[in-house]
Parts: sequence; C-alpha cells; structure tokens
Amino acid sequence: MNRNVLVRIATPDPARLWSGVGDLFVPADAIETTDGAHYLGGGELLGGLDEVEQLINGTATRIELSVSGVTMATAKIFTEEAPDLKGAALDVGVAEFDDLWQLIAVTWQARYRIDKAAVTRGDNERTISISMGSDDTGRSRSSGSYWTDAAQQRRSPGDRTEER
Repeated sequence: MNRNVLVRIATPDPARLWSGVGDLFVPADAIETTDGAHYLGGGELLGGLDEVEQLINGTATRIELSVSGVTMATAKIFTEEAPDLKGAALDVGVAEFDDLWQLIAVTWQARYRIDKAAVTRGDNERTISISMGSDDTGRSRSSGSYWTDAAQQRRSPGDRTEER
C-alpha cells in the first residue's frame, strides 16, 4: 500500500496540496466538502509531518512544514492568498493508494492554525514554508502573567498553590 500526505488550507477558496506529483481528485468527506476536490502535486515534503507532536498547553514547539519543488501555480496560491492564510485552519491527512495508485481512502490526522506562510525561490526551485500550531498554542500571555487560584485549578486540577 502506498501513502501520501494531504494538506488542505481553509481559505475562502481552499488551497489543496498533496505530497505526490500531478493532480489528485479527492471525494467529499467530513473535512473535504467538495466531491472531486482538486489537489495540486506539492513535490517532496521535507519536514514537519513525519514527527507531528501533540501540542499541549502551548508548551510544545511550533510545527514547520516545508514543501520543495512546487510548481508556479502552487506557489501562486501562497503569494496571492498570503493575507488570508494567517489564522486559517490547516488539515493534514493521509491518502492511501493501492498498487495501481488508485485512491482507496483518506484519513484526516490533525487540524492546525497557520501563523505564517512564505515562498522562497532558490536555484531553479521554489519552497513553501508554513509555521503552524493548534488552536490552544497562542503565545499572547506574557510570562509575567498573574494566575488566580481558580485559573490555576482549571489549568491543573488539584495543584496546591499558596496565596500570599
């Protein structure tokens, strides 16, 4: 059985990439609402998805996804739609194929939020880079924040904080 990664970005006109070459048409399901959704071949996935960490309480590292060898049409999605990407949902799935490369199933693995996206151009190659995290990994609370006992109990039930 062959497997490839799917990436769907929920912008007004969803951006869809897969880690194979050429076009892929995916049937509708709980995440992909369009039957026969068109996924563009993204090239080789370099990093980020093989070792996806569970992001807990905002303490895990950011996930960086880099896709190299993308076509001009794929790179265009990230340059023209850049304002819509920040805060957009990004779904990661796995497409399973039989030995003749016929799509058998799609299993969605995780949903993230995009913090930033960029396209870089090197020696005859374009690379898309995306930084993302789960919805609860915001970095907005400063390290010097004041936690009440009630707030701490919601975060860590049973924790014994001493009030002074």
